[in-house]
Amino acid sequence: MANTTELLSFVQEKVLEMEKEADQEDPQLCNDLELCDEAMALLDEVIMCTFQQSVYYLTKTLYSTLPALLDSNPFTAGAELPGPGAELAAMPPGLRPTLGVFQAALELTSQCELHPDLVSQTFGYLFFFSNASLLNSLMERGQGRPFYQWSRAVQIRTNLDLVLDWLQGAGLGDIATEFFRKLSIAVNLLCVPRTSLLKTQNVKRAPGSELSAQSPTPGLNSRCKIIT
Repeated sequence: MANTTELLSFVQEKVLEMEKEADQEDPQLCNDLELCDEAMALLDEVIMCTFQQSVYYLTKTLYSTLPALLDSNPFTAGAELPGPGAELAAMPPGLRPTLGVFQAALELTSQCELHPDLVSQTFGYLFFFSNASLLNSLMERGQGRPFYQWSRAVQIRTNLDLVLDWLQGAGLGDIATEFFRKLSIAVNLLCVPRTSLLKTQNVKRAPGSELSAQSPTPGLNSRCKIIT
């Protein structure tokens, strides 16, 4: 993919030079330009195909590692939480497999000197998949059993913060923050203690309250069984 991208960029530059310098009425030039267009179309197809295959296998691996972000406890054994820029080995065990996938992908793109735009697209896709997969799992696990607990929400929030801090140190912070936003909002809601939610609900129901016209979020208490 990296080599094809560089080759496509080279051909595009040469075609532009040919169009500027040569006589547009030259039949041979027109034929050459048509061949160049066909070649560029094939190169573009190769890039798309290799990109799709690359992210497919990466997301397939992530699918098996991501659940640990919801299940693992970063506070086990009294270990101190790593700060920003920590090495992968210093991260909690439950996060290492997922971060290992991101690290391997980042190292591979660096070794292959992949174009920065394709690097951004690759990790944008990986983070989009991770956010959607975790958010769907979070919603599914809340059905039928008391998964939504304040203590678990704090663990998930901490795991997510550790992942985002590590990605920030790897130079992927802006992309990660953008694509993990929805999951972050959902986890923040779960981290709100039940007593605070009940107080907010009572304020909304109070007569004469400025917020009385705004109905509380439907089904919040039945869906999010937060235990303080």
